[in-house]
Amino acid sequence: MPKNSLILGLAAGYHYGDVRPFLASLDQVDYSGDRILFVSDTTRNLDQMQSHSVTTIPIKRTTGHEKVPYNGLRYFSYLNFLESSKRYDHILIADVRDVVFQRDPFSFPWAKGLNCTLEDRSATIGGCPYNAHWVREHLGPEMLTTLTDKPVSCSGTTVGDHDAMVGYLRTMTSHLTPPPTAKRMAGYDQAIHNMLVHTGQIETLTLLDNSGPILTLGQTQGEPTADDTGNVLNEAGTPAHIVHQYDRKPILFKTIRGLYAA
Repeated sequence: MPKNSLILGLAAGYHYGDVRPFLASLDQVDYSGDRILFVSDTTRNLDQMQSHSVTTIPIKRTTGHEKVPYNGLRYFSYLNFLESSKRYDHILIADVRDVVFQRDPFSFPWAKGLNCTLEDRSATIGGCPYNAHWVREHLGPEMLTTLTDKPVSCSGTTVGDHDAMVGYLRTMTSHLTPPPTAKRMAGYDQAIHNMLVHTGQIETLTLLDNSGPILTLGQTQGEPTADDTGNVLNEAGTPAHIVHQYDRKPILFKTIRGLYAA
């Protein structure tokens, strides 16, 4: 495992119950690296979050970012932190409210550079009304034409070494402003992420699908399969290190929230 690992997330407006599965599951898999959550003025129960060895940092809006939504603002905060932090061997930036860990995420042999996650192979950017909308409204119809047949890469779980992650974040943030003015654009960061993934703007890139360490459930059919111990299985039939978008599956959501109830 990497000597120095870091997990970065955003918990703007959340309360402890929202993030407990994320934090408690990290405890259960004996993750020993650094964990940082950026929080807003409306984030509640910070003391309970901090009981899981997480450092909470107030997210700040700087000049020019006053209207950037939190989903975009987090990338500026991650970049600013990493540019002034110690060097990490591996970094995971992750959504928080709908992510749970079944293994130490850094026990997987991540490739050098950036590792990005593909959603279910049946999902294309042009075929998903949400992704198509985000691309069209923020990057324009020509970019949607370019990306329309490409598989959806989820921006909610990305792993990289320090240099690769800083490079990715610098490129991401260069496209996040000005923020979009259209409605229903909370996920516009994913439009930029997919543009970078599918147009060769990431120098060293590895794409992993649902047979790998991260199982992304939003575009899959039905409830996922679990083994006899309750671990959710990826498409290869092995327990995923990270399960993302479990809230899209009612039975799994109820199970996980019950398992990690305070």
